[in-house]
Amino acid sequence: MHLNTVYITVGTTKFDALISTASSEPALKALQKRKCTKLVIQHGNSQPLTDDEIQLIKKNYGIQIEQYKFRPNIEDVKSADLIIGHAGAGTCMDILNNHKPGLIVINDTLMDNHQLELAKQLAAENYLYYCKVTDLDAQLATLDFTALKPYETNPENLSKFVSAINQLMSH
Repeated sequence: MHLNTVYITVGTTKFDALISTASSEPALKALQKRKCTKLVIQHGNSQPLTDDEIQLIKKNYGIQIEQYKFRPNIEDVKSADLIIGHAGAGTCMDILNNHKPGLIVINDTLMDNHQLELAKQLAAENYLYYCKVTDLDAQLATLDFTALKPYETNPENLSKFVSAINQLMSH
């Protein structure tokens, strides 16, 4: 499976570890092997890549970088061959509703990590994968994104998702 365009999103959070790991040499090598030619990074309140870093990535890996803080992201979601993101409910729903392969990266610096529960549930149903930020490069190199099943938007699944969210929020 070619991952020509990969979209990375942190939503409204600050998740510097995700941005720096996704743009590290091991992760970029894994993306290059999967034929990635464009990396779109929505960095939110995280530290963006510098112009020098962007030029080096293009030169060394042939991957073009586009980055921004915030903007409506539906076009980025629709054009992505893979979505890598934090485990926010909005990111999970973007992956599911647009039938995109997804890799959710858990921010384990959060105190109340209800995001992990949501990611575990969706991964258990084979809709997406999840990992810790320290495992991102290894997961990018080895996961079979074709093994994921598409999410069917129907009342039963929607009600399961809403119920899972409500359960997480009540903790």
